[in-house]
Amino acid sequence: MAEQEKHTKQTILLICVIISVLAVSGCTHPAEKGEPAPTPPDGRAYTESANIDCIDCHAVQYQPIENGSGGHARLNCTFCHIQHGYRPDCGTCHPDPHGEGISGCTICHPDPHAPETRIKSTRNNSVCLPCHIPQYDDIEEGSGRHSILKCDLCHVQHGYLPICSDCHGMPHGPDVSGCEGCHNPHAPESIEFDTHNNSECARCHRSVVRRTFVAVPTRHADLACDMCHPRHAATMLCIDCHPGHSTEMNMRDCCNCHRTGHVPTSIQYSSNPATTKSGVCVDCHAKPFNTMLESESEHQYIECVRCHPEHGSAATLACTSCHTMDSSHGTNCVACHGSAHDLATSRG
Repeated sequence: MAEQEKHTKQTILLICVIISVLAVSGCTHPAEKGEPAPTPPDGRAYTESANIDCIDCHAVQYQPIENGSGGHARLNCTFCHIQHGYRPDCGTCHPDPHGEGISGCTICHPDPHAPETRIKSTRNNSVCLPCHIPQYDDIEEGSGRHSILKCDLCHVQHGYLPICSDCHGMPHGPDVSGCEGCHNPHAPESIEFDTHNNSECARCHRSVVRRTFVAVPTRHADLACDMCHPRHAATMLCIDCHPGHSTEMNMRDCCNCHRTGHVPTSIQYSSNPATTKSGVCVDCHAKPFNTMLESESEHQYIECVRCHPEHGSAATLACTSCHTMDSSHGTNCVACHGSAHDLATSRG
């Protein structure tokens, strides 16, 4: 009986020793998420252990470290976990990496074992703001469609920079690459270019140059693009440099005849009399205009485009397009009526 009682006491004592050892090592009450981490002891436990020693119980944590590319991948587990169950504070090694006052590392870095490659996606743009203020400002101030997109639509993983052609193809042709040379990806419509450097513009607008400046060179072909286009997609008014044909003229009147500023000598206008008035023609064609105005003919009341639907004498309509031919009068109208601008001067 005494021997059995002695054996029981020894068993109880052994159990107490085991519990005490486990309590000291932290296994009986590891720090749970949200609870304060236990204070590390003065001396480090198992500091000589290799990462492979932890894999049997911590395979989930081991794999991100093994496959990761960040600085944590080079560390031993015991560098951070100096005691089993101890979870260090990120700020101990990384004090204010994104500026003072930015905390909550796990919002973007949910897995401390792979902090660079496991940043959460599908998050609101405001989460990116504290570390990416310049990019965020560009998006906020931009007017393009990129301004309405979420950051993670393009940056599917932190640090990933997409290729523009994945969404936009090659909009300027197969020979034009290096989109970022002209476009800020966060504000692609706000394009900045070097002053008086036409070669930059030609990279994307080569077809326009060939079709206009090269095909029909005028004095405008010798100008720098930014003389008329001080900003991308902005065009100065013709009357900023050229006095109009009349004081009432506006930019719309200029473009009614001079359809492209690249070849202003190529004149094309609307043949609609309601759109193109004779007053637009008078500065260049004052003599025939005044002759017709001073005549007693009804031609003075019609617009020039009635007879001249296109610029140039070759495009002048025949009299028979408006007037029925009287065979008794012959077929040569000008023999009797002289100039169409002054029909009152009759030779009949």
